[in-house]
Amino acid sequence: MLRCIYEKEFHTVDCANVVWENIWGGILVKVLMVEDEELTREGLRRSIPWESLGITEVHTAEDGEEGLHKALELQPDIIMADVRMPRMDGITMAFEIRKTWKQCRFIFVSGYCDKEYLKSAIQLSAVNYIEKPVEPSEIVDALKKCIIQLEEEKRRLALEEEYRAHFKGVLEEIPEEDLVPVSWQSSMHMADKIEHYIQENFSDVNLSLTQLADAFNLTKQYMCWLFKKEKNVTINQCIIHTRLKWAKEYMRRNPFVKIKNVAAKAGFADSSYFIKIYKKYEQVTPADYLRECNENKPEEKI
Repeated sequence: MLRCIYEKEFHTVDCANVVWENIWGGILVKVLMVEDEELTREGLRRSIPWESLGITEVHTAEDGEEGLHKALELQPDIIMADVRMPRMDGITMAFEIRKTWKQCRFIFVSGYCDKEYLKSAIQLSAVNYIEKPVEPSEIVDALKKCIIQLEEEKRRLALEEEYRAHFKGVLEEIPEEDLVPVSWQSSMHMADKIEHYIQENFSDVNLSLTQLADAFNLTKQYMCWLFKKEKNVTINQCIIHTRLKWAKEYMRRNPFVKIKNVAAKAGFADSSYFIKIYKKYEQVTPADYLRECNENKPEEKI
């Protein structure tokens, strides 16, 4: 038996004795809808099939300031917010919420296609940015995507907890000399796979911890801890070293190449940063290294 909570004009209506069939494998989802236009707010509240999505609570707020207070109090899984609202806009509200409640997913709705708003939505890892007039089907699709992400996160955390609990039990039952090789090989294998992925994708300027964590179904924190433990370097250091090693070899073979082209091919979006980081690790600028290669191998023009 599930219970839903609807707030119409901010008076709680308790919909008791409502049995909802949850098609999302048991996860119970709480939504906060922040919208200053009553017609839009009530229209969405009535037209979205919340129950079939496994959404157990739907709360509403009339502006960003009230939305912020309710979000911190209720800790919803999903927040649907208009961008432009009185007292506090949806983007400002979302950044404030992120400071203390990082797990929620955001869906932004707006009558304006503003590049700055879109950029902020990307920074907040928003699931979707929907322009008005809103079609209920667009909201449903965005909600489904949010719920899938919540399910995946729940499974990842459960697997990590199971992994930790399993090896904690093993440590208590098996002699240390028998345990260490198995545990070490398992962790080292994952670290090797991460390192190989970096070697294959270092030229991608968008290569990031988030991309790596998603590729291996790990949380960023756990992945970074495991890699540092096994490789004795951070993942970011590994990415930089891999890029610099490739860049150095490429310049050795092509001494007349332009530095900005080397930077781009090595995965550096900014050639100035490439020059700075190359000098830091190699104690020489790329230009000086190219000059040295040019003097030694003048015949290898490209």
